[in-house]
Amino acid sequence: MPFLVRSCLALFISALLVSPLSLAFDTPLSDQAVREAYFLGQRRDESTAEFLDKYRRHLPLPESGPWISTVEFFTPFAEAVELSRQRSFGYSAQDAAQDYRKNGDRLRVTITIEFTDSCGEVSQVKSSQRSGSPNGFSVRPSNFWKDFTYRLFDGDEVVEPLEMHGNPTFRTVDNSTVMTGAQIVLIYDAGKLSSSSDAAIVVDFPDYPQLVAPFDLTTLR
Repeated sequence: MPFLVRSCLALFISALLVSPLSLAFDTPLSDQAVREAYFLGQRRDESTAEFLDKYRRHLPLPESGPWISTVEFFTPFAEAVELSRQRSFGYSAQDAAQDYRKNGDRLRVTITIEFTDSCGEVSQVKSSQRSGSPNGFSVRPSNFWKDFTYRLFDGDEVVEPLEMHGNPTFRTVDNSTVMTGAQIVLIYDAGKLSSSSDAAIVVDFPDYPQLVAPFDLTTLR
């Protein structure tokens, strides 16, 4: 084999070994990857924040309708980093490895919905045209988020979640508690995703534009 070809081949193989992030996110995680995630999370500094922000999409306020303000797409590695970041005193690399074995290779998608001036806790109810009565108002139920449709696309394929749950969010205004939106969590089997496809979180809500949050799987770990 000519020297130049051997050199190029060696460089290519080396690149594969030292740059696994250029191919796809890690699944399953090796013991070394879990340790790396643990130490990155324990730093709790700017490098930790910058790393995790790659797994989030911060979306602009729409002209009308509910605001899907943030979509998180946490791979098993990012989830291990976040879990380590949240735990400090007494949390060890061995604990991180045990948590990973317990949680498995799961992918967590978290969607934050916030109310806006045009879509708030109180919604307008149209009256019957025959009655001639003015429009009325109703308070949205705390499970309003179930009216939304959430889908994960792996390329053109829809990946079904293992589980989904949501909770309304609240804040206090003038000694009163008002609902401000909701946070929805969907759990997926990370092994169901292709390493070479683009992924996208798609959210649909009746009467408002569809939201699409894309993620390039080749840039995530």
